[in-house]
Amino acid sequence: MAKALVVGTGLGGLTTALRLASRGFEVEMVEKYHQAGGRLNQLKKDGFTWDLGPSFFSMSYEFDEFVKFCGINMPFEFVELDPLYAVNFRGSEKNFLIYKDLKKLAGEFESIEPGFEKKARKFLDESGKLFHDTFDKVVRRNFNGYFDYFLSLSTVPWGHAPKMVRNVWDELGRYFSSREVKEILSLVAFFLGDTPFKTPAVYTLLSYTELEHDGYHNVKGGMYKIVEGLLAELAKKGVTIHYNTEITGFTGNGDKMDSLIDSKGNHFKADTYVINSDAASFRGKVLERRKFSEANLDKMHWTMAPLTLYLGLDQKIPALHHHHYFLGNNFQEYAGKIFKNEIGLDQPYYYVNTVSRFNPGSAPEGCESLFILCPVPHKLFKPDWSDREQAADGIIADLSTRLGVDLPKHIISKTVIDPDGWEQAFGLHRGSGLGLAHDLNQIGAFRPSNRDEKFGNVFYVGASTLPGTGLPMAVISSKLVTERILS
Repeated sequence: MAKALVVGTGLGGLTTALRLASRGFEVEMVEKYHQAGGRLNQLKKDGFTWDLGPSFFSMSYEFDEFVKFCGINMPFEFVELDPLYAVNFRGSEKNFLIYKDLKKLAGEFESIEPGFEKKARKFLDESGKLFHDTFDKVVRRNFNGYFDYFLSLSTVPWGHAPKMVRNVWDELGRYFSSREVKEILSLVAFFLGDTPFKTPAVYTLLSYTELEHDGYHNVKGGMYKIVEGLLAELAKKGVTIHYNTEITGFTGNGDKMDSLIDSKGNHFKADTYVINSDAASFRGKVLERRKFSEANLDKMHWTMAPLTLYLGLDQKIPALHHHHYFLGNNFQEYAGKIFKNEIGLDQPYYYVNTVSRFNPGSAPEGCESLFILCPVPHKLFKPDWSDREQAADGIIADLSTRLGVDLPKHIISKTVIDPDGWEQAFGLHRGSGLGLAHDLNQIGAFRPSNRDEKFGNVFYVGASTLPGTGLPMAVISSKLVTERILS
């Protein structure tokens, strides 16, 4: 029986491990953190529970493909969101509710974007065509070099080519005139860890996935139920997981890796190695590849870093929706400067997940469990986070003003994780939350490959390899790397 060692227990690692185990591999896993999940993790404290990172996802059908491949039943229960989320602009009491139902959505925007339904129908038709013309050809497949990649791109209808040179913001401007509508619909770029002014317009296909194709989903009992369900299935397959184990070295012989070495000097041997640590930084930090040295990693374009707050309140906050975005009135200036630390966090843009609204068990009776994420500069632009408490308090103060509630008086549990904390816990380069960004020169065959350049028995899965960042992309990534291994 062939043996596979999977380094990292993020969603990509867990799904790859289960795919391989279902095909007869003996699978062993190692994990730097004290529990499985990677960024899809969980925090418990003071009687409250929070999902550490991702709080909703799209493309639920990718999980359907996964369980079918593995021959198992879905080990968790999805619940579709409706509305998807709410958006508030600073200085306004209005909360825009974002529905999949286009007529209901039009009712939210008709006063500021006359003819919204007709405009949105045209926009979604175009983004839907883009999705169906490209997804299987560019996202759901492996590439054997640049020629193979460009050959695949050449089969995509040329009418989509302008979206390669336009950005998301400019593309939205072709359909809508309202600032608020464009800012809300451009939030999909932030889901990729960047701004709509840098993200290629091809990613407007995500608007189609959120508003029409599949929507957004939560998991009954919390997002960490995904991890717990996968762990239960892996246990049935006899998969062993070693926690608090950081890989720091290796031994190799020619074109084959012989072992991986942890920080305590233990050697882990296997026939096949799958790396769920960051595909770029692992090559540099562990395999010592010059192309991926720290200096060269810093030249790459990385996604934003997260500043995350986990609050337990002694009362309910009815004014908060389940998923709630709080935006300001200087969107273009803020987006253009925040990631390079050229503007302060005194008027922050942030996202709030009222965890206990959907999962009451995450907070004691009568209490509220809140998760707040504020996109901030990663450590290349802001290396010192000694002011994290000040930044967190500023976000809480802003939210208090907008809700009309003195939140500090009701906080009975508070945890803040800054980019330093994310980097240390999960090995994220410079604290970048979602790995490599999705510039045109960092997607497809230009992204770090999911097979190693030197060792024929080493493969990669996760955000910084094919096809990109996000929970469904991690599941697709596990499909692609499994295809590599099995072939």
